Amino acid sequence: MAAPGTPKIELRGVKKRFGEKIVLDGIDLKIGSAESLVVIGGSGTGKSVMIKCVLGILRADEGKIFVDGQDVTRIGGRAREAMLKKFGMLFQGAALFDSLPVWENVAFGLIQGHGMNRRKAREVAVEKLASALRGPLQPIRRLSSSTNPPRASIRSWRT
Repeated sequence: MAAPGTPKIELRGVKKRFGEKIVLDGIDLKIGSAESLVVIGGSGTGKSVMIKCVLGILRADEGKIFVDGQDVTRIGGRAREAMLKKFGMLFQGAALFDSLPVWENVAFGLIQGHGMNRRKAREVAVEKLASALRGPLQPIRRLSSSTNPPRASIRSWRT
């Protein structure tokens, strides 16, 4: 557990470029525990690159990144896996795996990341979906990317 007052996420002088294109140019940012932050910008301005650097999906060229006071700029292996358990990520447009049922999209991290058996993961996912939607669930077999299904807003939850 981080000391009181330690930022949840901190970037110090983070730089990232792709060839000649400078995407992040010395970003300094502190996000406290229980704070929310919205990053707004046009296409290609570095929003996703910044998040990917925090998660270690991309490596910053320069600077330091801290999560709960721990320098995660260059961590790997089990230390990175432990750090990633603190995060959840949703793709742009709330995209899900269209080849999986809704419950399996929700349970994906439990099955793939934690090795939970599918039956137990399904129970947890259905319970969380019911809680988030605050009502009875109707069976949904598949999501289709070929049609434009109505989008549902689902509140976040912690497990």
